[in-house]
Amino acid sequence: MLTMDEFIKTCREKGLNVTYQRMVIYKSLMQSKNHPTAEEIYHMVRKEYPSISLATVYKTLETFAELKLINKVTHLHDMARYDADTRPHHHMICIYCKAVYDVHDERLNRLPLPDVDYDGFQITGYSIQFEGVCPACSQKFQRKASS
Repeated sequence: MLTMDEFIKTCREKGLNVTYQRMVIYKSLMQSKNHPTAEEIYHMVRKEYPSISLATVYKTLETFAELKLINKVTHLHDMARYDADTRPHHHMICIYCKAVYDVHDERLNRLPLPDVDYDGFQITGYSIQFEGVCPACSQKFQRKASS
């Protein structure tokens, strides 16, 4: 995860103007303990920048993701979520509440890419998503089962 100083420096290196609203959006994402959606980031940012629009938050997050300042975490049947941690890592997703957890395991980062031609599709990378039940949902279902 980039510090604010690193974020500002990297933006400048990539030719992106460092505006107050971009800094507030990045800071909100950086301070988040989960992988928030654009709407969740929008609600966090509005506390400090009340006039910002949801469209601006979406566009800014997309720009950050394109420039590899953040990661866009997507999985089937759910909204995109955003992650300020750009180090190589993977995710666990709760099948009930859709919470996203980071998986930092170097063994997963060393898997070799297939050296096979899939109808001209060239594989350049991968991400692994584990599915399961998070601790909170697991406890909730255990309480229901014992009632």
